[in-house]
Amino acid sequence: MRAVGVLHPTDGIPIPADTVNTLLIANSSGQAMDWPTSTQIVRLTGWTTAGASMNFMANLYSTACSAPASGSSASSTGTNHPVSGVGSFQVPGASTGFSVAALTSGYIMVECWKR
Repeated sequence: MRAVGVLHPTDGIPIPADTVNTLLIANSSGQAMDWPTSTQIVRLTGWTTAGASMNFMANLYSTACSAPASGSSASSTGTNHPVSGVGSFQVPGASTGFSVAALTSGYIMVECWKR
């Protein structure tokens, strides 16, 4: 048990991302990007052009992400993960790139951390 007020090195300490990119999402069109070299952790944040939080799909294995017409997953390669505004993921070891897609237009900010 930890003493009150003692922080573990990973407890909410803000550490700036090594790489930050922004992808423009046009309705249901998917956007793809290669992982920056040695990326291990990624946080994806979506927002609409009006500034509201945006739900979207992320495929961490493939550049073929698509927004489902109904349901929560549609993909030809790998698995699409539904993301509600913000999602943090460990980058799969065999993945060289990823893609995102949403039903509405907006932006996806990609924050990548590496060791």
